[in-house]
Amino acid sequence: MRRKWTPSSRLITAFALLSAAVFINAVSKSYFNTGLADYLPAVLFGGLITIALLDFMLSRRLPPVEITREVAGNLAVDKWAPVKLRIKHNFAQPTQISIFDGVPGSADYDNLPLTIDLQPNHHSRSEYQLRPLVRGAEKINQTQVEFYSPLGFWAIRYWTGEITPIKVYPDFVAIANYAILATENHTSQMGIKKRQRRGEGMEFHQLRDYRQGDSLRQLDWKATARRQKLMARDYQDERDQQIVLMIDSGRRMRAKDDELSHFDHALNAMLLVSYIALRQGDNVSLLSFGSEGNQKHRWIPPQKGVERVKTLLNGIYDLQATQATADYITAAEKLAILQPKRSLVILVTNSRDEDNNELLLAVNLLKKRHLVMVVNIREHILDKLADTPVRDFDDALHYAGVQQFLHERSESHQQLTSSGIYAIDCTANELAVRVANAYWEIKGAGVL
Repeated sequence: MRRKWTPSSRLITAFALLSAAVFINAVSKSYFNTGLADYLPAVLFGGLITIALLDFMLSRRLPPVEITREVAGNLAVDKWAPVKLRIKHNFAQPTQISIFDGVPGSADYDNLPLTIDLQPNHHSRSEYQLRPLVRGAEKINQTQVEFYSPLGFWAIRYWTGEITPIKVYPDFVAIANYAILATENHTSQMGIKKRQRRGEGMEFHQLRDYRQGDSLRQLDWKATARRQKLMARDYQDERDQQIVLMIDSGRRMRAKDDELSHFDHALNAMLLVSYIALRQGDNVSLLSFGSEGNQKHRWIPPQKGVERVKTLLNGIYDLQATQATADYITAAEKLAILQPKRSLVILVTNSRDEDNNELLLAVNLLKKRHLVMVVNIREHILDKLADTPVRDFDDALHYAGVQQFLHERSESHQQLTSSGIYAIDCTANELAVRVANAYWEIKGAGVL
């Protein structure tokens, strides 16, 4: 534990005042022939230096401060999390210290630095809030401690404690919220609405007494005749179906509407959808495309069971969007090899007009075997500009450009839907709810 001493403002002020007094004394003797004795300034400076050195020596005997940190090893991106600090010391006198923890440079924090009044024979506790803004492996470095020497002439600073590794995952807090609301059938509070089933693609669940409002199709006439009362069939969503999440990790997904990129919003949304699908009994796999080097594609094979959401989390927590251009056709060809079973393929991207031909070729290749949903993320600034009043010629030009872009985007959307593709055009903040509702709609229609 290496300490660093720096002169405090008190020592600097004392030297400054003493220097000013010596200067005034010199001027007074030169012009008015009056002032202190010549040896007195030297005595005063010598006395101040002696006191400062004595304070320095006393400070070297001060006991160290030990700090231990408590923080969850797994944090959710863009979510506040508490970091608790425990401070141990052997100070004989009340001492005030300042603490600044070694938070990652990519994280936001609140309530730092901490100022703590230590009391003899008493350990202290404190905490601050940490909000990581970048996914992946991070670490909290050692804690910086600063306090003053007994006479206050020196600021003593050193670093103590351990380096704490943390993993920053996509937003798994939304999963916990959904699990709580789903238990009470209140998922509509998140905007997610489970639609009633229709059509013939339903699995039989159980027989029960007929209730008013049941359709005639639900009546089981054999069971009714056998039990001499009206009996109805209960159906449940088809289970054990294949869901594939295809996520564009190319350069356009680096766009930001807020502190998170579109890619981060896509991961958060796909994580929630994967949890819903796993909870429903479906198999979920994930393919990212558009990356560079050896990580051009990242494939997580089909997972089944709610507990397998951890596998998905660990498989994507360090995945980042790159400067590469997304290759839709190569990704479709890759998926054709990796997933031969018919699946619902949810492709999340941020495309432009010049990407339409390649995107259409890719989804047409996919739909030969799979049911395809294309989710195109729209920059929020486009909606904002489209709603901005036109006050002058420059505003009119901006408005015309935005409307032209949105019109071309709408035409691309129509091309997809006319090709039999489920298409969603939404902002990043709408992504999770829109895709989850589309999943329930497809499950409800029984078309998979």
